[in-house]
Amino acid sequence: MRRIALSRRLTGFFSGWARCLAALNRLAKGRHSAALPGHPVQSGCRGRQQEEHSLKHRLIPALAILAGSTFSCIPAFADRLSPPDFDASAVSAELIDNALFLPPSDAKSALAPFEGRIDLSETAMPTAPESFKSNDVFGRDPQLFPQVSLEFITVGDDLVPSTQDVIRVGSTENGKSFWDVIVQPGKVWSEGDDGWSRASFPFSLVYMLEGETHNGVAMFLYKDGEVSDLRYQILTQTSPFYVEDYFTASGSVPATLAGTSVPDASQIKADYEKIVADREDFRTWKDLEKKVGAEALKDFNTAIRPSELVLDGLVVDDTFYLRSCPTPAGELPYCERQRFGVWSVSKSAVAATALLAVAEKYGPEVFNAKIADYVPQAAGLAGWDKVTFGNALNMATGMGYGQREAEPKTMWSPYSDDYYAFYEARSANEKLDILLKAAKPYDWGPGVMPRYRDEDMFLLGAALTNYLQSKEDPASDLWTFLQAEVYEPVGIHGMPNNQTIETGETSRQPIMAWGLYATAGDLVKIARLYQNGGRHDGKQILNADLITDIAVTEEPVGLPTSLDHKPYYSKAFWRYPFEGDDCSLFFPSMDGWGENHVMLMPGGVTAIRLARNWDGDESAKDVTSIIRTGNAISPFCADR
Repeated sequence: MRRIALSRRLTGFFSGWARCLAALNRLAKGRHSAALPGHPVQSGCRGRQQEEHSLKHRLIPALAILAGSTFSCIPAFADRLSPPDFDASAVSAELIDNALFLPPSDAKSALAPFEGRIDLSETAMPTAPESFKSNDVFGRDPQLFPQVSLEFITVGDDLVPSTQDVIRVGSTENGKSFWDVIVQPGKVWSEGDDGWSRASFPFSLVYMLEGETHNGVAMFLYKDGEVSDLRYQILTQTSPFYVEDYFTASGSVPATLAGTSVPDASQIKADYEKIVADREDFRTWKDLEKKVGAEALKDFNTAIRPSELVLDGLVVDDTFYLRSCPTPAGELPYCERQRFGVWSVSKSAVAATALLAVAEKYGPEVFNAKIADYVPQAAGLAGWDKVTFGNALNMATGMGYGQREAEPKTMWSPYSDDYYAFYEARSANEKLDILLKAAKPYDWGPGVMPRYRDEDMFLLGAALTNYLQSKEDPASDLWTFLQAEVYEPVGIHGMPNNQTIETGETSRQPIMAWGLYATAGDLVKIARLYQNGGRHDGKQILNADLITDIAVTEEPVGLPTSLDHKPYYSKAFWRYPFEGDDCSLFFPSMDGWGENHVMLMPGGVTAIRLARNWDGDESAKDVTSIIRTGNAISPFCADR
């Protein structure tokens, strides 16, 4: 577990005063950031307005950073990164103010547009902590920045990558770095650097078999067929799994301009304009306070340890209000564009969505179709002949390798050697072979008791792929279906998802149980679809019959979990209880490893909380403050 020693936190205390003064100076000059608790921050989020405060009102919160930070102090840069600061020979793990990676208020337009390919070299990352628990994960080193080629064009003052999908590097045979990469749109501008223009963008380090993101920001300079080295910071993350360390990193990577044109630039531009048109209009927490009153919001998400928070906010009256997107160096740049690994939120956002969308197109009877009829590898294996698609979505296949006794009830299935073999298997056939043969029938059979099994979700995905191929084209794949039938129609474009690693012409299979890389806006759109009963713009996208018991209900729905705080599980959604003076309710939530939550509360209120809890701390599981806030904004018992 990542914990920076107290001595490191106190190092440079007096230089921290200089840092605070420099931060105040930057704020006074209008730099788009603030590492000041309690104040809205310009981090590239649309609609976030820079607030004007006197210096005396900024000083106290600034000093609070020094006392509360769990990382080393941020060194004070003058006012901006100068060209020499991009040199890859400069090595330091110290984070700098995130504001320096964003256009200042007095930024000028870029001196020229950018179009081209940048080749980045595999480079050691200066990290905090300095050493990881292991530098050999699947034979790869997680302290190496990957060798990768990135293509960009500019659309206005936006820097647009040629792809927002996972760029596979670490999951291939190339290089020694563990990491794959996701790149998102950024900005271009100029600050009078002797003809140089600046380009910055958000990115994430990921791995195709894992589910977390390590989110950061990067910047390079460009002019006249040249680029500088790439300056970057890795600032926050969702919960780790195989890479056990919580870490930050700051450094530079050697960069080469390898080309000055990008294939299909016009299509990339058109696709990006569609993304911009459908982007959610984020509002600030101050805006929500003005709307509903500060009193209603004062306790929101207060139980979790602040160091574990990645992002939180509320959807009220169909608008998302971002409360925070914190990092040790100020608010996360481009927060609304960053993609986050949400782990098992994927079960709801991908697996449930897929089955309900297929049911809407081809009929709800698919819910009761037999897995063995569509997954040939299951034929002849005891128990699998009775399991339906719906059983798999409920993780109630009646198959597994956990506790054989029905009592005491337990939701959990062990992370055994068989599980890890499934997890680490690269291809779909390998995963299916392991999970089908390892699981043995429980006495109670399918549809009776849920056991938390990622394997069941993957199996459902494979069955749905084969089902689609029987209905459509033999080359049909589930992820393309989901994009065309669900995500694109609701305004989600280019959302990546982990898929199996195949060779030759074999199609990749979505992992389903984890692996979704969603923006906060993507989560808002998926939540909205479910809050609206599976309808969008007057069209039913998710089957209306099957979605009814995902909605808010007064009676218990689903299978018992033996967990008091979320006692039922139905169609990949956990169901939380609410006891009011005038009603008792159950509402659905998409939950993921690390205490990620997308809570679909009554009254159309949705809470989004992404976190990185890894040690099982009970405070992270306590979401009562979130539920109380939702009820304070829109009383749950109204109209019931």
